[in-house]
Amino acid sequence: MTRDDPDVPVRRYAVLALVAVAGLLLITLLVRPLIFSLAGPRDDANFPLGSVSEADKGPRLVEIRLNDPHGLRGEVVRDHEVGYSVLIAPLAGRDGYSVVGAWSPVNDCALAIAGDRLRDCRDDTWTFEGFPFKTGDPALTAFPVTVRNGAVLADFTSPTSPTAS
Repeated sequence: MTRDDPDVPVRRYAVLALVAVAGLLLITLLVRPLIFSLAGPRDDANFPLGSVSEADKGPRLVEIRLNDPHGLRGEVVRDHEVGYSVLIAPLAGRDGYSVVGAWSPVNDCALAIAGDRLRDCRDDTWTFEGFPFKTGDPALTAFPVTVRNGAVLADFTSPTSPTAS
């Protein structure tokens, strides 16, 4: 050996690099299933509707695709897809959000946001929490809402009537 040919163990470094890559791949393969097993289920009982910052901007109508049909008024089933429209709105004067079906139980048509209320195709109106302005009209279908990690989640498997609180 001469001074110009340094003794570099190239084979040793190549083997160590391959062992390191194989170790990272093994860790990834072990951790990934663990992440999915600890995550909450993504079904209609735990349906994300958007972030808290979006919901705080005011009432908005949201078109969603449910996993399964639930027989909800206004639900649209095409092939294997279930479409549904809901209104998400911050609760006035308190923390929390309301989520109600955006379908008129009186006139069997979609609801639209009209100022501070929901209005159907024949001018019947409801509050953003689902209560009718006209005595005798039924309330809108409401859904339980939770906030988790900055996301607004609704349970579409347990429809209820809106409750005053």
